[in-house]
Amino acid sequence: MPEEKNQDIVDKLFKAGIGLFAMTEEKIKKLVDDLVEKGEISETRSKSLANEVSKRFEKGRQEWGGKFTREMGKILAGLDIPSRSEIELIKEDLREIKRELKRLRKQDASKD
Repeated sequence: MPEEKNQDIVDKLFKAGIGLFAMTEEKIKKLVDDLVEKGEISETRSKSLANEVSKRFEKGRQEWGGKFTREMGKILAGLDIPSRSEIELIKEDLREIKRELKRLRKQDASKD
């Protein structure tokens, strides 16, 4: 279904963004470890630096995730693609129509 395909694309883009943050965080941690090995910073300082980097990346992930969600919402709204909740309402309406049609067919069959 098109809406599922769109959701898959959104999910993949979101995961790719988080993956980029994670890769960068790993590279920075490696850099900090290399600095410790070279004796340019202390083990204690490296731990606080790694902790600070982790906090900043987590904050960045949360901010990016929020911005991404808002922007994708705007894009999807501009494309006039129904939301998941709108699709669920349509599905429920269809189920109700099918039930009513089935009831009417039974009623019509009983008149024959």
